[in-house]
Amino acid sequence: MHARGSSPVVRALLCAALAASGCSVPGRFLRGYAEADATGMESLGGTGAYAHAPAEVRGQVRFVFDDFGSLTTDVLDTYALPWKVVGAALVLEQARSAGAPVSTATLEAVLRRFGFLTPRRIANWEGPQPRLERPLGVVAGVARRGLPAVELEIANVGCAACHAGPLYGADGQVTADAWLGLPNSSLDLSGYADHALAALQKGLSEPDTLLAIMDALFPIMGSRERSTIRKHVLPDARAALEARQATLGGLLPFENGGPGLMNGVGSLRFLLGLSHEDARPLERAWASPPDLTGTTLRRTLLSDGAYAPPGSSRYGPLTREERSPGHIRELAGIASLFLVGTQGVEPEVARRAIPSVEEVLEFADRLQPPPFPGPIDSTLASAGRAVYERDCAVCHGVYAREGRRERLVLHPNRLTAQDRMGTDPVRWQAADSLALATVEASGYDRYLDALNDGGYVAPDLAGLWATAPYLHNGSVPTLWHLLHAAQRPRRFWVGGHALDLERVGIRGEVDARGDYGYPADYVPWSQPFLYDTREPGRGNQGHEFRTLTDEERHALLEYLKLL
Repeated sequence: MHARGSSPVVRALLCAALAASGCSVPGRFLRGYAEADATGMESLGGTGAYAHAPAEVRGQVRFVFDDFGSLTTDVLDTYALPWKVVGAALVLEQARSAGAPVSTATLEAVLRRFGFLTPRRIANWEGPQPRLERPLGVVAGVARRGLPAVELEIANVGCAACHAGPLYGADGQVTADAWLGLPNSSLDLSGYADHALAALQKGLSEPDTLLAIMDALFPIMGSRERSTIRKHVLPDARAALEARQATLGGLLPFENGGPGLMNGVGSLRFLLGLSHEDARPLERAWASPPDLTGTTLRRTLLSDGAYAPPGSSRYGPLTREERSPGHIRELAGIASLFLVGTQGVEPEVARRAIPSVEEVLEFADRLQPPPFPGPIDSTLASAGRAVYERDCAVCHGVYAREGRRERLVLHPNRLTAQDRMGTDPVRWQAADSLALATVEASGYDRYLDALNDGGYVAPDLAGLWATAPYLHNGSVPTLWHLLHAAQRPRRFWVGGHALDLERVGIRGEVDARGDYGYPADYVPWSQPFLYDTREPGRGNQGHEFRTLTDEERHALLEYLKLL
């Protein structure tokens, strides 16, 4: 689902990984014959259980397990992937380079390196905990055909890959638990895609060894699937990968930008036929996802507010009481488009998924962020609330006190023009007239009006403490740095970070080179990435709070911990 900036997008998870690991070959061979049976929900009733879950939790189950029609062999030509082939290639590479054992634990460790979560539990799951056979947000199923005998496990990305984040303890260290609705700001789709491509190219040069690794990792793999992989997937996959690298510069002609970032515009342009060759120097519209709490009070979607329901007001305040009964349904029509960019499905497939997307949005409507794990000075926060209401609420929303928390009760849906806020313009500029016209021409004109108004729609701030780094492109490591613009670092590390309970955001310190780095004794839980704000699309300028005193900044920071 989506974002403070890009499509929920776009998460081109397995970022294509593997664009199928080059499996355009089985994609062509099996085209149109099979849809996969979803797996992994034994605790809620077995295969495909998301379709039969009780109505009150169905949206939650879809959020984690539904593929929205993307587990078909056709989608192997875009973003889906043959799960066992990719898993075996990753484990083989790790066994050769680091002496790691051939085991599912090694596969999980490799995926965790790029920010994929396999949590001990989902802390805000309603009902019995589900059994996760793969990282959170990776959906999979088996496509079958009788004659000739063909079987293949296919994987793709679901909502929870980018929109389920780790929780932090009272010491600021990451825990083994996850929370649905939070962004995963350590998920590095580009880093993963590059690593998987290299692992596949090596593994495919040794098909017998790769098959042996598959047999060891997946002992329940049937003879039919093994035969499918041996006869139809492996023979030409290596050449297909080399062709992609030669024509696209990699698995895809765009990058996602690093941990916690997505390139929804780049993905959508590619899938709608607007970007056919390596466009990395141009497609740099990075955006980071927000907490999903306020999504259903938005009048438009995406950070630039480009998409609104036809005939409705694009901007202006909206409360739950004022929201029309059909508003969530209208948003579902828009959000279904993100399946094109996220999962690589055809627009017509995405439109058929609108009822399922509506159930996910109904679930999102009930979401609340987790409480800040550290101490909060209530007196200072009270003073900060007054600052927020005076200077921030007009753009970011009105909150009401509910117990010890603050809950969003009004979303302003306010566009902040580039000349007023001064933040990096690359993301909103990327939604050009050609891209928006192509979206409408894809059959989505009845579900949305596409318009670029030259700025960003200010997000609500629910769960703000857990969404670092900040600004729409993730260019500021902590809220303290956001409030002290002159101190924002030019470069900082992100990914696998701990939480700074005082500055709120990525825990770090300035090193000898002037970079904001992790403490010397800290071991990141996933692979870090050095974010350079001097690169295109990564600027950290704007939103500088020049009218606030130091005391007001200090108080405001304390209040923001409550959201």
